[in-house]
Formats: sequence, C-alpha cells, structure tokens
Amino acid sequence: MDKQKLLQYIDHFNHKRYEQVMEFYHPDVLIEYPTMLADPKAPPVTRRGREGFLEQYVELHKSCREALEVQTVIQQGDMIAAEMYTEFHFFKDYENFSRRSMKAGDIHITTNWCIYKVENKKFKHIRVAHFRLHDPKTARL
Repeated sequence: MDKQKLLQYIDHFNHKRYEQVMEFYHPDVLIEYPTMLADPKAPPVTRRGREGFLEQYVELHKSCREALEVQTVIQQGDMIAAEMYTEFHFFKDYENFSRRSMKAGDIHITTNWCIYKVENKKFKHIRVAHFRLHDPKTARL
C-alpha cells in the first residue's frame, strides 16, 4: 500500500463511503484507540473486524461530521505511520465521545498519529494515539 492508496482510503472515510472503506480492511482488522485522558482508568476502546469499525463509526457519524486531513506519512515495509488532523462537527448531541458528552454545535479538533500494519495490501492492525487538541475556533475543514 502506498501514500496514494492511503489518501484514497481517507477520501472514502471522509465521504462516509463505508463499503469502499471496508475494502481497505483485512477481515480480522484490529483497531486500538488510546486511553482517554478524560477517564484514564477506563479501559481503552478496541474494535475487532470490519463490523467493529462499522459499529463505532456509523453510529458516531449520525451525530457529527468527521473530517480527516493527512499530513505527514512515513512508510517502512508493511508499516505506515500517518499524522492525521481531525475535526468533529457535532450536529446532534452525543453522549459518549471519548468519555465526554458533546452537544449539537460543538467542535472537537485533534491531531492524531495512526500506525497501520498492512497484510496482503489491507489494514490488519491500526493503532491511534492523540497528539494535540486544537482550539475549536480554528476549524477549517
């Protein structure tokens, strides 16, 4: 998988073309999210398989528009590291967003690092780590 394929995947994600997003995932994909700073004692969220991805994101996207922008990409062998600028624009209240409640009109902006392990040209293991929160007034996507 090369950078152009990663950008194609992100374009599908940004436009909620879930069927095309699933084409990038190994059937047994494992997606691990960071420990939430809002509640460090809570277990980190882990999603397994394509169904695990859909369970989380289809529900979340009923309440917000999420937009990713790929910044730095580093590739080595079967690993890809990507810096992702991410905006969440909530148009409905959402009770459990990273262990906090969001209200319609809220904007949450982060930069995250995503580490992808690729197997047979599909994402097999994805790890997400938060790097920085940004001022909601700086939203641009």
